[in-house]
Amino acid sequence: MKSYYKQYNFVLETLAPLHIGCGEVHTQKEYLYEDNTFYFPNIELLYKKIGQENLNNQRKFENFLLKNINNNVTKSRLIDFLNDNRIKDRNFGGYRIKEHGFESEQSGKLNEVRKFVRDPYGNPYIPGSSLKGAIRTVLVNEYFRDEKNILWGARKSQKFNDIFHEIYVSDSEPLKNENLVLVQKWDYSPIKNEAKPLPVFRESLKPLVAVHFKVQTNTKEADELFCLLKELSKKFFDRYKKKLLSKVPEKYYQKNIYFPLYLGAGSGIWTKTNIDKVDLSRFNRGKLKMKREGTLKLTKYRQVRYKYKGKVETLIRNNENFYEMGKANFFYKEI
Repeated sequence: MKSYYKQYNFVLETLAPLHIGCGEVHTQKEYLYEDNTFYFPNIELLYKKIGQENLNNQRKFENFLLKNINNNVTKSRLIDFLNDNRIKDRNFGGYRIKEHGFESEQSGKLNEVRKFVRDPYGNPYIPGSSLKGAIRTVLVNEYFRDEKNILWGARKSQKFNDIFHEIYVSDSEPLKNENLVLVQKWDYSPIKNEAKPLPVFRESLKPLVAVHFKVQTNTKEADELFCLLKELSKKFFDRYKKKLLSKVPEKYYQKNIYFPLYLGAGSGIWTKTNIDKVDLSRFNRGKLKMKREGTLKLTKYRQVRYKYKGKVETLIRNNENFYEMGKANFFYKEI
């Protein structure tokens, strides 16, 4: 019996900084800021080269890494160690990210930087599971919104029934370090009508990066569902707009170019859950208690222009350089 499958080239285009984390951070002892550039050296290579030049400096470096390990104090930055010990070499492997001017309120001064996920070869990429999760959010809110129990995954004493198991999403093609920027977390409160910066910094894909995936559907039912994604994504955006975006000034959320999708860390609860059925009691505890619909998750980056249908447009509609964190658009074509 001939098996059923269709394949698609799926292109995700970032419209704002987008962060997919790996759970790790760069501390201030693991990167340096110099000449308008953030340099993230290979610490093992740095340690080795320091030892080749001066064993005493190598011991100093060991003490530097261990000292004040749980807090940030004066002289705890890598640049301070290198300058204090007159180490001028800056060729320690790793990678560099150019400053864009909106990383923080104080140029070059960041705290820990949350790392972007990388493949075994050290290239940034987006796991297929991240894209699949974003697709699933759209389908849960629009296609399955009236169903009480969506049979996904294994159930005891029941036949395995998971339509998402029939939609395969590859990891993205490798990306480049040149695609990355550093951005800060900002929360816009509709209640206070103001945006507030938070001490959270992330490696993120910059706007207008095209990320390529392969999607394969293995049954006719799964293919029909996947092919509804474009229209359903627009409906989900309208639902999200009604829930939160309509509560903030229009200038703070971005227009769509193709079909909207949100993914990655920092895009906000409403982009990742069943909007009509979410249990808000989980988010109404302690100091982080959510008020009303919560806050719009923003970040800052320089103004970006693009040409669409012969007309020059800007990605944002405000003069404060605010972008919606994790906002992207997509399109796909059958192979």
